[in-house]
Amino acid sequence: MPYITKSEQIKLIDSILDHINTGSEIEVPQGFYTPREIELESGEIVITANGWLLAWDKFLKFLSTGIPQFTVYTKGNGKLPFFSFSALPGAKFCPGAGECLEWCYSFKCWRYPDAFFRQIQNTILLMSESGRQHLTDKFNAVVPDGVDFRLYVDGDFDSLATMRFWFTLLESRPNVRAYGYSKSWEIFTAYEKQYTFPANYELNRSSGSKFANTTGGASIPTSKLAQQIAKLPVFRGDFIAVPSNTKMPDVLTHRPEFNAWAKQLRERAKLYGIKRSFVCPGKCGNCTPKGHACGSKRFKNVPVIIGIH
Repeated sequence: MPYITKSEQIKLIDSILDHINTGSEIEVPQGFYTPREIELESGEIVITANGWLLAWDKFLKFLSTGIPQFTVYTKGNGKLPFFSFSALPGAKFCPGAGECLEWCYSFKCWRYPDAFFRQIQNTILLMSESGRQHLTDKFNAVVPDGVDFRLYVDGDFDSLATMRFWFTLLESRPNVRAYGYSKSWEIFTAYEKQYTFPANYELNRSSGSKFANTTGGASIPTSKLAQQIAKLPVFRGDFIAVPSNTKMPDVLTHRPEFNAWAKQLRERAKLYGIKRSFVCPGKCGNCTPKGHACGSKRFKNVPVIIGIH
């Protein structure tokens, strides 16, 4: 049995935000207080607090001090070897989210207490001037020049003010190569009317947006708003999830199988009107010999597709 269910997590998020806005008491899931039993090699059973309670204690310290207690910018792993930032996913925080909510991978990391509370912490930091200053200070202290930075692994731009904060920060760090996937298209077009985009950010128009005029998420969007996005100077191209009957083979350990699978996926993409495409191998650090496609101007207007199974 999980210590906390997804519905309880959503209720907790709402309760935390209400607490910040109104000072109301936070309703804490009882599962946080369920003890964890550990059996030692001697056979002795040791009772300890579960991981949710430990993470909750850290989060309460953040709420009381305003100082981040969870990693703000992560340095990456084998799949995403870049620096990155995440916030809360969901319709309340991703204003352009549409059918992608049905298969959003960001909710999967809610199984892990630290990842869950990191998303909440980072979302809260974006809500205040002092929080944004923490984000700025951490960015300048942790993210060096000359690296790739993915702005939003989880979550998306939730407002014009949030976008203005990030793009002002990126303008101050021109040697950081930033990129992202977004469905917040209305915010991008509103931003263009008031500000200038940073030269070091590449936008991937992500499939599954409620602003697209497609169904199934596997077509290049052709709505009026989508066409406006394609004209923005930061627009790199589309990132589209294409249905696949089989799971993607590992590109590093099964290259021939991956190549055959990728060929089939490109053929399937053509059925959706995607004539030319680049298949995402699932590991950003080695998708091309000269950098990753989603952050490269060399792949301008080339749809990047990924199989969903």
